[in-house]
Amino acid sequence: MRTSIALILSAGLLATLSACASTSSGLVDGDCTPLAQPGSASETITATGDPGAATLDFATPLIAKRTERTVLTAGTGPAAEVGDVIWGKAVLASGTDTATAQQTPFMITLDKTVTPPGFTDALACARAGDRIAAVIPGAEATADAAQAPAGNSADAYVFDITSVYPGAATGAAEPAKAGFPSVVTAPDGRPGVTIPSGTVPTDLRYTTLKKGSGAKVIEGDVLVVQSLGIVWADKSVFASTWDDGMAKQILATDITADENGVVPGLVKALVGQTVGSQVLVVVPPSDGFGDSGTTGVPAGSTLVYVVDILGANPAA
Repeated sequence: MRTSIALILSAGLLATLSACASTSSGLVDGDCTPLAQPGSASETITATGDPGAATLDFATPLIAKRTERTVLTAGTGPAAEVGDVIWGKAVLASGTDTATAQQTPFMITLDKTVTPPGFTDALACARAGDRIAAVIPGAEATADAAQAPAGNSADAYVFDITSVYPGAATGAAEPAKAGFPSVVTAPDGRPGVTIPSGTVPTDLRYTTLKKGSGAKVIEGDVLVVQSLGIVWADKSVFASTWDDGMAKQILATDITADENGVVPGLVKALVGQTVGSQVLVVVPPSDGFGDSGTTGVPAGSTLVYVVDILGANPAA
């Protein structure tokens, strides 16, 4: 099995492959047209066992000119379209040897500009609870065509879908509050921020720009977010999932207590918010990076964050 395949799907707590919603994004309640169809190779795959730990069987070798997709177990709920984020567990195996199966959690966004096309094709229209068997040829298992292997050899995947999230906050707009930076959201969800003139705030402030209807964030949750971070003083962007091309996971825990956490101001602002919300946070140095700063953030900086809370999951 190609090493790159494992790297594409492997995901630790905070390191995942995903992409921002660079095109229109929104979960579909009704019919959804898959980008890949069942084929002679995907139809040979069977999977038994728990999500993420299934035992695979299929006819070898697997050969496919394009990605094939067969739904082994149908889930429920809205279906994922371009720009939406999928969370789940996968088992993957070389198309020449069923015994090579590997298990991995994954988070992936349906965007072919960054994510290999085979994965977007296999997972488009996925719903929570789906078990999807896919056969992905090497040419479609990489985002870089120059790295694609020649021929039609392919590998087997079984995706167990845990959750499907929209690629941007979907909550109802809340009235803007005076004294905060102004935020305008593009059709794809990307925020634009205008920093007001005047005295730089020295206290933690936060307000909900869009109010989601999902579960409340609990301290310690693993959040799936889109986020933008700006230095107030010079209006420079120091972090942006939108620019980086990847939504990310963050741990709703103070970074001083857990290196995988976030600055204290973000924990205070996000805990108690609801999934689907967009939150605007002004973080003073005492609740941010303090006198040390970090990459792109000078010491003593007041920061502005816009965070879209796409999903929340208890830490493992």
